[in-house]
Amino acid sequence: MKNYLAALLISTALVAGAGTASAKEILGIGTPDATQFRAKASASDAFEVLSSKIALTHATRADLKEFARMMIHDHTASTDKLVALGGISKASLKTKMTPGADGKFATNDLLDGDHSAELNSLNSKSNDDFNKTYIADQVKGHENAVALLEDYAKNGDNAKLKKFARQILPTVREHLAKAQALQKEIGA
Repeated sequence: MKNYLAALLISTALVAGAGTASAKEILGIGTPDATQFRAKASASDAFEVLSSKIALTHATRADLKEFARMMIHDHTASTDKLVALGGISKASLKTKMTPGADGKFATNDLLDGDHSAELNSLNSKSNDDFNKTYIADQVKGHENAVALLEDYAKNGDNAKLKKFARQILPTVREHLAKAQALQKEIGA
């Protein structure tokens, strides 16, 4: 009986873990507190907006440019809602999202080393290489965002931020589905 229960628990855990990554897998810390959530959510929005601005000039497909315009609009709106809840300022975010005089994105407390390196790499790509990299980044970023929002909406420590996570989650899921469809179409 103990073996049966152990097997049942293991199989249940495997099935439950078959979906998107958990916040613990993304952040390495379990459910983030309000400060960590604001930082991760604003960093996610910043990456989506900045990479999509690059896509407007580098993408060779009209459907990717249309997707990029949607990302810029929706993630700017998401950031505005997050700023309105307090704890971060729009001016501070804007400064941290501006590339340096050399055109490169610097690592800071908004853009971690991975995000700034990916933006700089993306900016150097062109044609099909750009298209495939951009949409792959969008799929990965939105998978991570869905996991973060789902976890915080369920387990977060701030009622206003939990409500924000629940409200924005359907839009981010829609973005993920569109990004996955584009990725399949492109063959990335």
